[in-house]
Amino acid sequence: MTLDLTCQACDASFELDLTELVDDPRVQCPSCDARAPVTMAEGLSNALDDLLGQVARLRPKFQLVFEVESDELPPPYDRERTRAAIDDDEPVEEDLEPEDDQEIGRDADD
Repeated sequence: MTLDLTCQACDASFELDLTELVDDPRVQCPSCDARAPVTMAEGLSNALDDLLGQVARLRPKFQLVFEVESDELPPPYDRERTRAAIDDDEPVEEDLEPEDDQEIGRDADD
């Protein structure tokens, strides 16, 4: 099984074998050497490992075809995050919960 990736830096397309990603969590463009941060690659590797484990459990009852396009993610995953937040793995302002005494469009004194 492979992941089809397109580098945002150089627009090169390449494949990444899932078993290699699970064994060695690294995402790197072979054309320009752009890399995903290690924590991001490890998170993807762990999520795929968990997903494949659940698919294996379903296999006796159901056949599963799973396709994901990163440009077509469902809510709440469809929000764009800033490059700095992705690189630093920090939440962006829209990901933060409002304070209990604040409501959108109202002052706390109302």
